[in-house]
Amino acid sequence: MKKSKEFKLNTKTDLKIFVLFLLDNIRYPVDKTTVMSIVEENTNEIIIDNEEILIELVDSEHLLYDEVDGEKYYMISEKGRAVAAELYDSLDKEFREKSLRSAVKHISLSKNETSIKSSVEETGSKRYTVTLEAKDSLGEIFKLSLTVNSRIEAEQIKKNFESKPDGVYRGILFSATGRIEYLT
Repeated sequence: MKKSKEFKLNTKTDLKIFVLFLLDNIRYPVDKTTVMSIVEENTNEIIIDNEEILIELVDSEHLLYDEVDGEKYYMISEKGRAVAAELYDSLDKEFREKSLRSAVKHISLSKNETSIKSSVEETGSKRYTVTLEAKDSLGEIFKLSLTVNSRIEAEQIKKNFESKPDGVYRGILFSATGRIEYLT
């Protein structure tokens, strides 16, 4: 069944939840220009002053910000993450997915304080298990183990992850969700 009406953000609260949703998914500080671009790309019909929303989210301690060389950078706070997690479902699922496509290009393991770890272990059946992990200050981002037939293949997977963690992470997100935008 096709929806008869496209979802729109109607209130300041809707927009605040949307901004928190975006920044929670990006997971690291984002400059104001980029935040505004993503918001405007997805809410071009909204009349609310988007900059005012950012100020209110900072004042309520849902967002943190810092200014570097005249540019403000925003990041979701623990308080913002806790409050917003309860409210994400109030945004239309299709709208969330559409807007996440806009934010996906900004998701990066290398732009935040993410640590990566990888290892290769031989199994009892002469196969090799490669374990890939990524963690940040909030905890585990992902942990993946693959079992392959040769040590050479296992070492290549490990080497690829260590040299391009963002690419591997996006590939995992694509494989798990089926969303092609993770590869762009």
